[in-house]
Amino acid sequence: MNALALPTPSKLKCRTGGYVIRTFMLTGLFASQLAVGANNADLSACGKIKDDQQRLGCYDLAVRQVDTAKDSLTVAISDNAGSSVPLRVARTLDVTPLSKHWEIDPESKNGLWSFRAHKPNYFLLGRYTDKINYQPYETYFRAVNDPNIGLNHTESKFQLSFKLKAAEDLFGRGIDLWLGYTQQNYWQVYNKNISAPFRETNYEPEAFVTIPTDYNLLGLNGRFVNIGFVHQSNGQSYLLSRSWNRIYAQAGFEYGDNFSLLFKPWYRIPEKATNDDNPHITDYMGNFELVANYKLGKHSFSALGRSTFDFNRGHLQLDWSYPLYQKLRGYVQFTTGYGESLIDYNHHQNTFGIGVMLTDWK
Repeated sequence: MNALALPTPSKLKCRTGGYVIRTFMLTGLFASQLAVGANNADLSACGKIKDDQQRLGCYDLAVRQVDTAKDSLTVAISDNAGSSVPLRVARTLDVTPLSKHWEIDPESKNGLWSFRAHKPNYFLLGRYTDKINYQPYETYFRAVNDPNIGLNHTESKFQLSFKLKAAEDLFGRGIDLWLGYTQQNYWQVYNKNISAPFRETNYEPEAFVTIPTDYNLLGLNGRFVNIGFVHQSNGQSYLLSRSWNRIYAQAGFEYGDNFSLLFKPWYRIPEKATNDDNPHITDYMGNFELVANYKLGKHSFSALGRSTFDFNRGHLQLDWSYPLYQKLRGYVQFTTGYGESLIDYNHHQNTFGIGVMLTDWK
């Protein structure tokens, strides 16, 4: 960027490389020129500069806007001898955690077709349930006819979730098209009697658009709205098959850098009765989801709740993560209610798990 000669008001001086660098303040007029360009009077002022290089720099700055994506700009300060000294001035970019995670603002864009974290990525080394759901597996255990074979109360659970951007700035309005995938796994890793199988795996591909917003609601800043389609199934057949398709909208809010709120109502796409593996799934898995995340220092706390509109049934998940080693975080998870997994959509249980987390909600 071309250098701009500034006046030399100062009260505080420091000597560097033979120059006297003077501290200065950018006036409101100067800031306005950086943001929106100069008017005719500014161009006239440029014409009065005798030094060719500085005059050219003044014109260059006056006729074009400063690229706000740059994290610094170069100005020149006059020394005692009248020569200009280049100085880099850092520009602070207002990119909040929610903006960074969803790439809402121009400064947070990271291009197309690269993997980003979507929902939290974690591994629970141990997850304990107070009530095992035997109902879906009764036929299998009856066939085995061995009283020593069953499911363990303690298993491991892990979730992998990513998204990638397929299109950016649609219609020139900052709208992005995303493809997402989340996989949740329940692994009877400590159950040697049945060869430590994966008890349940849930697959959740989705496609959605992110629309930037900027409004205030009850003191919260509304940052974006997602509109999308999601399929979720467990990849099983016959008696163990569970699946549903939904259209959803998701609104994202934040308060400062430490608190965010995601509200996500959905509509289940109806299926034929002969093909519906779980016709009453919305009675248990609910009609909407609410996620609140709060950061206190280096600790992160979140609550995920799903419910029906009449609040008759639902699910609650409480999370706590904390620094462990470099980017690895310790993770504690508690759940209560229905629908922790698809196979358990109509089963009520309480669970507690401890493990590690790689990425959080933002």
